[in-house]
Amino acid sequence: MRLTLLGTGSADGWPNPWCECASCGWARAHGPRGQTAVLVDGRLLLDFGPDVPRAAARFGVSLAGLRHVLIGHAHPDHLGPDALMWRSWSSVAQEPLDVVAPPAALDVCRAFLRRWEGREPGADGSPLRLLPAVAGGPLELGGPGRPGSDGEPGSDGGSRYLVRPVAARHGGADIGPAVLYDVTAPDGARLLYGCDTAAPLPPETLAALTGRAFDVVLLEENNGDRPGFGEHLDLPSFAGLVAQLRGLGAVGPGTRVLAVHLSHRNPPGDELARRLAEMGAQAPPDGTILDVPAGSASAPVPAPVPAAAPAAAPAAAPLSVSAAAVSPSPEAARRILVTGGTRSGKSAHAEHQLLAEPDVVYVATGHPADGSDADWAARIQTHRDRRPGRWTTVETLDLEPLLRSPGPPLLIDSISLWVAARLEEPGFAQSVAGLVDAWRDTRRRVVAVTDEAGSGPVAPTPLGRRFVDHLGEVNARLAAESDEVWLAVAGVPVRLRPR
Repeated sequence: MRLTLLGTGSADGWPNPWCECASCGWARAHGPRGQTAVLVDGRLLLDFGPDVPRAAARFGVSLAGLRHVLIGHAHPDHLGPDALMWRSWSSVAQEPLDVVAPPAALDVCRAFLRRWEGREPGADGSPLRLLPAVAGGPLELGGPGRPGSDGEPGSDGGSRYLVRPVAARHGGADIGPAVLYDVTAPDGARLLYGCDTAAPLPPETLAALTGRAFDVVLLEENNGDRPGFGEHLDLPSFAGLVAQLRGLGAVGPGTRVLAVHLSHRNPPGDELARRLAEMGAQAPPDGTILDVPAGSASAPVPAPVPAAAPAAAPAAAPLSVSAAAVSPSPEAARRILVTGGTRSGKSAHAEHQLLAEPDVVYVATGHPADGSDADWAARIQTHRDRRPGRWTTVETLDLEPLLRSPGPPLLIDSISLWVAARLEEPGFAQSVAGLVDAWRDTRRRVVAVTDEAGSGPVAPTPLGRRFVDHLGEVNARLAAESDEVWLAVAGVPVRLRPR
């Protein structure tokens, strides 16, 4: 399956043409994104907004071979019926074209073509075939092939696509009802196109996607860190949905998860790339061409997709990425230590590392709230409210057995509280040695939070100085055995190792 990303942006694109926010400034400098649309094998198009034909021309991509258009709903960034009329002025005007869309979107197409072409689509020799996309109603597109205008045999491809529309959570019947698309290509590769939708997905959709093992998933992520705009995903709900799809067997270890429908509600692109990487996802630029073999979902981790086109390439040149042409990305880091000062954002960053995991054990090392300290209780509640409901919480200081036993990823918050609780014990040195050995040997993925001991003034009491000294020692020993070490400052995480 070959994908050409003709656009990966939101309705207004990224940057928004009128906006001067930092996110839009970054996008202007590093490459704008137009309305999302994906061309599959040059024959099937997912979404057909008004940006799409000109984006294809800008990237040097011909749409002459296009035979099937799939539209998710009738919002204007997903459906530009003008292009159907422009096609009728071209050299392939009489070639067949399937337009698959929910009933409300087909009504938009009919009304436009009746007005401007004066005939009913699909009648009087029209090459257009309008097919309703209804959740739960599979369609087979393509066939054994028909001679084309170029005289070559089987110019229709002799290729059959199996399309399964599933229900989205986006808008009402007046724009759809909106659907997402599960597409199986002629070579057996499987694609999920999740644009647009909010979470949670309808139960019937989750049931339909269970066990599908998609080779590539394109999932909208419109709202970034600014939720509440329409029925769209933001970064936390995107991560949660990816985790849910992993748990259902729809996303496998080798599935490429691509974020699309991106807007300036997201952080600047370099920060977005880092955040998505924590979820096992990527955001390739417009114009990327991606070859996805069938069976990729069960393969090891997917090869990386470059975050931007090479600087030497012309701005409109498509960026071709073959799975065989790039080196495989490393596995997710097993041991991650996140340090920082109070209120630095270290816990939030640690949580972001695991948001896309279907199961996580949160290990709380602090003493539980007992009503005697309102501030401590409020801090604990803030952490609880931020964690996904699917995570399991364990309150314990006994970290070695957890690190040495198999199971889902661990998030330990925090090493600082563990040191404070164990500092006065007679066997503290042995406890530290055991913790470091278990951290080094663990087979689980684990993220641990700690406080940066050297950032504050010298403690005024002997016990305070002992705590800072020992915490600094424990941090250094764990960092020496970690795959990644991060420092959070003013809410911005900075990777210290590897550089």
